[in-house]
Amino acid sequence: MFFFATLLAAFAASLVIHLWAVASFPWLTTRKRGVAAALAALCVIPILARWFVVHWHSQLASDLQTIASLGLVTMALASPPIALLRFGFTRAKPEREPNERPPEPVGITRRQVVEGTAGVAFLAGAGSMLGWGMVCGRHQFELCEIAVRIPGLPRTLDGYVIAQVSDIHVGAHVGERELNEGLALVQRARPDLIAVTGDLVDFDPDAARLVARKLVDLAPRDGVLATLGNHDYYAGAGGVLTALRAAGVTALVDEGRVVRAADAGGFALLGVDDKASRGYGRSGPRLERALAMVPRELPRILLSHQPTTVDLWPGQVALQLSGHTHGGQINPGSRTINLFFEYLAGPYSVRGTTLYVNRGFGTVGPPARVGAAPEVTRIVLVAA
Repeated sequence: MFFFATLLAAFAASLVIHLWAVASFPWLTTRKRGVAAALAALCVIPILARWFVVHWHSQLASDLQTIASLGLVTMALASPPIALLRFGFTRAKPEREPNERPPEPVGITRRQVVEGTAGVAFLAGAGSMLGWGMVCGRHQFELCEIAVRIPGLPRTLDGYVIAQVSDIHVGAHVGERELNEGLALVQRARPDLIAVTGDLVDFDPDAARLVARKLVDLAPRDGVLATLGNHDYYAGAGGVLTALRAAGVTALVDEGRVVRAADAGGFALLGVDDKASRGYGRSGPRLERALAMVPRELPRILLSHQPTTVDLWPGQVALQLSGHTHGGQINPGSRTINLFFEYLAGPYSVRGTTLYVNRGFGTVGPPARVGAAPEVTRIVLVAA
């Protein structure tokens, strides 16, 4: 649904820009078809490029997707005010008598000057916003803290700290610099355990070695545990899992582990496979398999990349940690992205389960973040 909604939004934005351009710049009126073809291509290129990136891991296709995505997002941000501007001019236009002939066009009109200048300003403003998101926004990591009551958690584990990171997307736009920026906040959180909720890499499975080594070097007392996301499957889940396990990261794919069993039994930490695994010959997330590996009486914390999975097992876990949404990534002011995500960012209470959605480290599409800063979450468990 999200794919079709974004495609529809892209074509709607392209239509607005096309109508504005040919109306505001007379020299484009004889080139309407060319303008329409160029805008349609801009809508289609990211889809085709993504296919080549996913299936062929093409760097050229990745660069093309990035450039086209920047253009599309710029148009999407600028098209609403441009549409309102055109609507205002249309409403203000005086009505002609039924038999009155329209005036002959003489050069460029005042409306065309105002509408053209304003439209260019809106596009420039949107482009500048994205530029800020590329240069500054994607580097402004935030350490967010939340206390979560866990029924049945042993009193000896009251105050236990989990650092959650998600959607790191190591690859073309997230390298060692960005990793170090984010992981510095993980170190500041002083966690007992680090939980990674998927999408460690973008499209290159070899990049998993870097992120795995960096995470393990932080040396939390109870280790680093991770589950897979859709991009890990695009890159090659087998290669990602091999790199994680070789570095000492515990990968939970429909698996469970008991944490701090010596502390009055501890708690169960579970991890499920990603929904995207169904497209790669696997069965998707299977919580029952993970539950079969831990004692039934223990309190349960679940790592699941996509937050909507919480609706598959209502009330069966005390806390679910997820990512995937990037908090919208480009989410300034209007928050229209909320229309597409039931669980976008932060905490939710879902029929007996506390769900926390992390905004993630990295980016997809345009390498920018606006209104959705990259995040490290410090989760403090409270015995209840």
